[in-house]
This record gives sequence, C-alpha cells and structure tokens, in this order.
Amino acid sequence: MPPPPPKKPLPPVALVKPVTDTFFGQKVTDPYRYMEDVKNPDVDRFLRGQSEFTRKALDALPGRNAMLARISALSDSTTAISGVQIAGEGTSPRVFYFKLAAGDSSRRLFVREGYNGAENKGAEKLLFDAATISKPGARYSIDAFVVSPDGRNVVVGVAAGGSEEASLRIIDAASGSDSGVAIGRIGFADLTSWAADGKAFFYNRLPEQKTGAPPNRYLHSMVYRHVIGRAVENDEQVFGPGLDTRIAFADIDIPSVSMTPDGKFLIGRVKHGDINDLTLYIANTSTFTQGQTWKKAIEPKDEVTAFAAHDNALYILTHKDAPRYRVVRTAIARPEFEKATTIIPHGDTVIRDLAVAQDALYIRELSVGLDRLQRLNFSQSVFSGGKLEFVRLPFDLAIREMVAHPKRPGALLRLEGWTEAPRYVQIEARSGNLIDTHLHPKSKVDFESIDEVRLMANAKDGTIIPLSLMYKKGTTLNADHPTLLGAYGAYGITLAPAFSPTTLAWLERGGIIATCHVRGGGEFGEAWHKAGQKLTKPNTWRDLIACAEFLTERRFTRKEKLAIQGGSAGGIAVGRAMTERPDLFAAVVPAVGLLDALRFEFTPNGPPNIPEFGSVKTESGFRGLLAMSSLHQVKDGTKYPAVLLMHGVNDPRDPRDPRVEVWQSAKMAARLQAAVASEANAKPILLRLDYDAGHGIGSSRSQRDAETADIYSFLLWQFGDPAFQPR
Repeated sequence: MPPPPPKKPLPPVALVKPVTDTFFGQKVTDPYRYMEDVKNPDVDRFLRGQSEFTRKALDALPGRNAMLARISALSDSTTAISGVQIAGEGTSPRVFYFKLAAGDSSRRLFVREGYNGAENKGAEKLLFDAATISKPGARYSIDAFVVSPDGRNVVVGVAAGGSEEASLRIIDAASGSDSGVAIGRIGFADLTSWAADGKAFFYNRLPEQKTGAPPNRYLHSMVYRHVIGRAVENDEQVFGPGLDTRIAFADIDIPSVSMTPDGKFLIGRVKHGDINDLTLYIANTSTFTQGQTWKKAIEPKDEVTAFAAHDNALYILTHKDAPRYRVVRTAIARPEFEKATTIIPHGDTVIRDLAVAQDALYIRELSVGLDRLQRLNFSQSVFSGGKLEFVRLPFDLAIREMVAHPKRPGALLRLEGWTEAPRYVQIEARSGNLIDTHLHPKSKVDFESIDEVRLMANAKDGTIIPLSLMYKKGTTLNADHPTLLGAYGAYGITLAPAFSPTTLAWLERGGIIATCHVRGGGEFGEAWHKAGQKLTKPNTWRDLIACAEFLTERRFTRKEKLAIQGGSAGGIAVGRAMTERPDLFAAVVPAVGLLDALRFEFTPNGPPNIPEFGSVKTESGFRGLLAMSSLHQVKDGTKYPAVLLMHGVNDPRDPRDPRVEVWQSAKMAARLQAAVASEANAKPILLRLDYDAGHGIGSSRSQRDAETADIYSFLLWQFGDPAFQPR
C-alpha cells in the first residue's frame, strides 16, 4: 500500500469562549470576545501563530519572490511628490512638499524657492527626515506638516510605527534646524493652523490617558495656542469642552481653530465625529478672550461640509436642500446662513471642494465621478469677466490636490489618472491656462500599453453603478483574465482616479484592475452617500456584487479568477459580499477591515463612527449593524472563497490599530477557519500581520511593496497560475 499523503498543515486553532448578548429580544453569541483583550497570552499566541503560518504559506509560493522583485523595481524607480504647500507672496514663493525619492523607503519634507523643476536638485533643500529620530525598534514617519504664512517655520507631525498619535515639532525653514519643541498627544496633526502673522499656531490635543482608564482615543480633545519661543506648558486653551458654558461639546466632537488671512477673525470648526456636516463659530481677534467670545455661525442643520474666507466674506459649501451641493456667501463679521447669497446654485454636477485665491473662487466638481474645475473671478477685467467659467483640464484626470491662498493669484493643481502619472500645474491668473510647474518628476513607469474605461453596471434595484477598469490594450473578452475588484463605500468618500506604478505588475500579466463605485461613497453627492449608510448599507455590498456579476457576464473574467478587495470601512463591502455570495469569488482580501460591526463602537475609534454606521443602543441601529457585520453572517459548512486578512499590529506591547483594532481581523480569521474546518477541500483562510504598521498611514515603501506582492501572489495561487502553486 502506498503511504498516506502528508497531512496538510493547519493554522493554530482559536479557543472558543462564547459570550451571549441580548439586543432588543434577540440573542447574539460572540465566540471570540476574549480576543478583544489583545494582551491576553492566548490571544498573543494565536496572533503570532497565525502570522507565522501565513508567512510560511506565502513564502512557499514559487512566483512570490519574482513578483516582489518586479513590484520593488516599479516602486523604486519612481519619485513621488505630494502634499504641496506654498508660503510667502510674490512670483517666487517658497514651495514645501513631501518627497518619496526613487529608492527611498519613507517620504521626507523638502522646500524650494519657487517652481524650479524637481530635476534641478540644487534648488531644493531637505527640511526634515523622520529617519533621523528613528532607532532600532522605533521607526518614525511624518504624519503631516503645516507651513507658516511667511514660510519661515513649519510644524511637523511625527508618528511612531504606523501610529496616528503624533507629536508636533517646529522646524526653521531657512536653516532646517529643529527648535527642540515637542508637543505630544496629537491625534489630528493636519488640523494645526498658523496665526496670520506666523508668530503662533493653533493645534488640537488629546487629553492625558489616566492610568487604568479605558482608552478614549479621539475623545474630549481641545484646541491650544502655542506662541513661538514660549514654553509649551504655557500654551493656553482657546476652543473646546468646558471653556464656554454656552457651547456644548459632545465627547466625539473634534474642534480646531483657524485665523482669517487678514488676522481679524478666528474660525472655530467642530467636526462631529466622522459625520461630514460641521459647526462653525466666529470670534473677533481684537476682543477675543479665552473661550468666551465665540459666536455660532453654522450648525449641523445647515449641512455645511467646507468653507473658505476671503475679503470679509465666508464662502460656504452646503448640501442643505441641495444633494449635489451649492455654494453660498455670507459676511464673516455677521454670518447669517439663512440669508446667505447663493453664489453657485445646485446643479447637475456634484460640488466637492472650494478654494479661495486672490483672483478667484475655485470650485472642484464631479461629473459622473470625474473632476471638473470652475472659477469665479473676483475681478471684472480678466479671464471670465466676473462670471463663472470652466478651467480647461485634460480629460479624465482627477484633481488630487487644489492649493490656493487669498493673498496669491491663481491655484496649483495636482492632476493624475488611473494610467496618467501625477503632475502639478498652475492656473495662470489672467488667462486661466494651465502651466506645468515641472515640480513632479516624470514617471519612468510606462502605462502606454494600458487602457482605462468607465462602464456602468446595474444593481438589483435598477441603480446604475459606475465601474472603472484598467487592462492591457487588445484585451479580448474570453473570461480568462485574473481580476481584482476593489470597493469602499463610506463617509461620502469618492474613489477618484489614482496612479499606482506597482499595479503594472498585475496588468502586464494580463490582469484587470477594477474599481466599483458603490453607494455610501460620494460619486453622486450626498444622496449617494446616504444610500449606503446605516439601514441602507446593504446597497454597498450588493452594488459590489452587481459589479462582480457584470464582469463575469460580460466575460472580462470568471468567478474562478475574480477577487475582491477592500480596506477599513471597505471591509464591510467585501466581507458581506463574500458572506452573501460566497460562490461568486475565488478570493477575498479585507485589509484592516471593519468586520465585527456590533463591537466597533466600543473601540477607541468607535464613538466618532456612530453617525456613519449606527449604534447597538437603538433597535434600528442594532438591526443595521447586525446586517453589516460580516463576522455574524459566517455559516458553518459553507464553501467560502480563499481569504487573506491583512492587518497592522502597530506595537507588540500594545497591538492596536488606531482606527480598526487588530482583533477585528483575528476574530474573522478564527470564525472562517472554524466554519470550513470540516470541508475536505477548503480554501485557505490566512491572517497576515505586520507588527510595525497600523492603518497603512506611515508604512514604508518596502512595507507597501511586500503587502502588494503578497496580495498578488496569493490571488494568482488561488486563480491556478502555475507559477504560484506551492511546491
């Protein structure tokens, strides 16, 4: 008799310790509640055992090393410029930017005098490199930076190991020297803003964490004012809970303060958790006293999502009675929203953003998910003569950044597409023509052989769902193309075209990259967002299913070669698409995914998300969250697709992702592995962990390349590609 075949290696089995809750008469059992204590030795052993098992499985794929080499070559050949800020007046201002140079692992902060072209290396100066403060076991990255109006100083937010809790440092732009100031407990570094004279800045700071108290990350934050040259301990509180008895702050409220460019007014902004609608307060700087002179200008019922100040006026973007938004104007000294003048009425396009320059108001719009730009001139003598006119943009490119300042004419745009590398162009103030700044180096990655198309799929309820595709020119519809379909669908965020050189490693093998613009996003305005939120959330994953069916019915691919991918809140879309239609996909990749929706609100980042997803404390909220919780929809004995769950652990001593806790993925891995344990030919369920990463923010180039190589290799393994079958 021949010897029996060797037993297939299996991942560690999770202990089952069921906890049952009752919600509005319905009992719900959680077999892995104990995993929420990530310091529990049983949980630590499970995480590390799963991580080791997954690493061995992925490293055993013969084509994985070659895939990583190709991805690294594409990535390392590319220099990326991003996050541009401009300071100073005149024709040659100081230009500050992040730069991830070819071959570098992490981005660094640079400055140059004017637009001299990135190829002119002598024109730029390195200001800050987080690697200089990193040490073994403690890697730092730049989270954000904010430049003073005069361009003399830069506040830099620095975070450790993929964390989003940063510290602020002050860098002198002329010398590059660090002032030695370090302000900790910063959860929202990008909300930092400078006073008009550049002598002080305002910043949002989290409260101190009391020993033994439950984590309260992001809650009860406060705005402080720091004066350059003064000790941090003397920073005063200027806006936030407890300062003004007339202003009620919820625990999830996120306050910030900015100053108008003329220095006359302070604008207090309150973001209510992750809801998009803001509350605004105004204070006159000449009469300002600590927290006692704020006047409410905008409240949530006004449905305002953005604003800009210019020449004693406040320009406001609102979706009140306008699901595709409109722009109104009111006096900043005496703001009256109900009497505000409509500048741009509600129309067929979705108004997404606005920016004020010296010469004009620039308005970014979406037309079927693609960007357009209009400009309203403040002067009667140039360009449009005081009328609203379009700025001529290249076709099908997204505006990824729009930089303008009330004291400078024109605007700077970062344009890019699915197959078009980024470039920065300046809008000439008098003509409206686009001038290439040559700030961004030309890409060395050639996408000439790749096509991009926008198609439309039909959801079950008849709604038309946009679907973006990339594939090699000459691709035939033979249903044989490896296809990776992505989706997100939350917070009204639009999945705009974005250039990623490493996708060529997939596309050049005959693969297809697809993006399904599901409801819950912002492609068609606030109505599209609301159609995939709370009780309407099922539309999000059913739109994804509709896009998958479209691709198979039109013979772009077949289910044996189709995978879906989604990160963070996109974990809801891919997790529920999988549990509702496990037969439709060969593989699923949730990255830092929200997979146990019933327990999310009890995490440090849970309360701010209640406006988006709901709360188990109400019956309708519970019903909605149970429906969107992938963990609770897993059924024993079901033939599920192969699954690669990915998560950053952030810190071995405190393994907690700052936005989505690692136990979300751990629970899902354990539940799926248990569900398929009795299946003879069950597909692999793998949990890939990175112990030096968080939510993806701050990850190094090498980390991102390795993640991409693992995803592509895992999918090709599951699609049956001979080069990726384990030996």
